Amino acid sequence: MKKILAVVVAFCGLTLSSGAFAEEGIKTGIKGELSVQEGGVSLFVEGFGMTQKGRSPLKKGIFNMETTFKAPTFCLLTTTDPVVKGFTVYLNPGDDISIVVKDQQAVFTGKGSELNQFLFEINRKYDYMNPQLTAKEVYTNRVNAINAAKIESVKMNKAVLLGYTQGEYLDKVFATYIESKVSGEVDEIEKAGFDHFDLSLVPEVVSYYNWFKTINEIMFAKMETGQLKVRNSNTWIADFAGSIPNQKLREAYVVQLLNYALIEEDVFKITGLAKEALPLLKDAANIAKVNGIVGSAGKVTRYNNALPGTDFSAHTFKKPDGFKVKISDYKGKYIFIDIWSTWCHPCVAEMPFLKKIEHEMAGKDIVFISLNGDKLEDYWQKFMQKRGLKGEQLWMAGGLGEAPFFNQIGKTGIPRFLVLDREGKMLNAKCTLRPSNPVLKVYLEELLSK
Repeated sequence: MKKILAVVVAFCGLTLSSGAFAEEGIKTGIKGELSVQEGGVSLFVEGFGMTQKGRSPLKKGIFNMETTFKAPTFCLLTTTDPVVKGFTVYLNPGDDISIVVKDQQAVFTGKGSELNQFLFEINRKYDYMNPQLTAKEVYTNRVNAINAAKIESVKMNKAVLLGYTQGEYLDKVFATYIESKVSGEVDEIEKAGFDHFDLSLVPEVVSYYNWFKTINEIMFAKMETGQLKVRNSNTWIADFAGSIPNQKLREAYVVQLLNYALIEEDVFKITGLAKEALPLLKDAANIAKVNGIVGSAGKVTRYNNALPGTDFSAHTFKKPDGFKVKISDYKGKYIFIDIWSTWCHPCVAEMPFLKKIEHEMAGKDIVFISLNGDKLEDYWQKFMQKRGLKGEQLWMAGGLGEAPFFNQIGKTGIPRFLVLDREGKMLNAKCTLRPSNPVLKVYLEELLSK
């Protein structure tokens, strides 16, 4: 992924613990001699950011890096050596690996070396950067290599290696598309091509940091191809999870999605989502987690001034031509409001998807309003002209910081979506179904059918 290169350049140092059994875990080392004299070696734990676990400069090609781990961890090892470059290592607490590069070959020795020599070799042999191999072919070859391995440490860790390999494969398929929904740099976002619907998801896929987001994309793709039906807006988590045969992964997926809904403060739908998903769970610990999530959502007070039924019909906004418009002017139609600003890349990224759903629902009793929250009207006007934005484009005077409307609905980050009824009264002040999520259309059509 692109962020790896940026992070490798940005991080330049780390203070490491020298204790063998420090608070952070057990001392773990990687050292060796590379084929280049200068540069450095870095170790990262990949997540929704990149956490640097260690760094060592090269001194005449030699490096020595120590860090600590509490549990076995997949990491990204990057070097300035053209032979080793960057690849995934699987480190157990207490590993002590030496890497020597000579004659274009890298030889691993020491505790933990056999497994990581294997990972290095299959990474190099079956490379996602190889234009002669598709992502599916790279994945299949790596899986076959892991299954056929005779190395004892590989056999002992086979399940987690296969899980991580699957997560990495899904990341290669969907990561660019997922990132494009954050960057917002283009008017049209190219959909990720996925046709591997017979892929059997394994529970160890959770070892990969963004596993649930890539599984979401599989579910979205299945919806769009008619292979997965969502019954209604309260069952989508249950419907997604119910299509996963493995019980352990199914339960982990339910808990993760509901926890994410809590993080997003989906307080108006989370109880219904949990109620439908709970029958899928058998593990008492997971049932307790879900009940705890629902309980935590019930304590959120940010939206108390925008509860369902609250009248918003008197709020006024400005149109591009300078005229004012009230929410009441749209009486008789449901209103979906997208709150955005010109500086918000994820907001801009949702625009092509909003345009698509608006087109698909044209002629129905629903209006889609793009409500800008820039402090200065001029920013909004220039951005609309530059991007050729059409439809119901409105601006709230004072922007996100001062607008009475945004204050009443509970100030949050953006993009922010909400739904009003035909009378201009609140239905959902924190709709976490973004236009890029096909479940949104299910939700809106459900409202229109009432």
